[in-house]
Amino acid sequence: MVAAFVLIAGVLLTMLVAAVAFAWAGSLDMLMFVLPWSPLVIAIGTFLLMLTELLLLFGRGEDRKAALRDFAYLFPTFLVSGGLFLLAWHYLW
Repeated sequence: MVAAFVLIAGVLLTMLVAAVAFAWAGSLDMLMFVLPWSPLVIAIGTFLLMLTELLLLFGRGEDRKAALRDFAYLFPTFLVSGGLFLLAWHYLW
């Protein structure tokens, strides 16, 4: 759960810094190019975290319980961020 929080917070913080930098530089049109990439980066990172959790399914009972608990929030995060990317791609590009 900590890894997913760090992933999402890191991507959002990076996008916030990029938005401020583009606004300061006067090129807000670049923001519409960069903005849709944040949900995609979150979806890819969440997918990689799910692959890591898949390895825990081959462990002991506690590892399997932890993996299933982590899948319970990683899979919806993956679906929502993938859907947000598709919406952003459709409406912003």
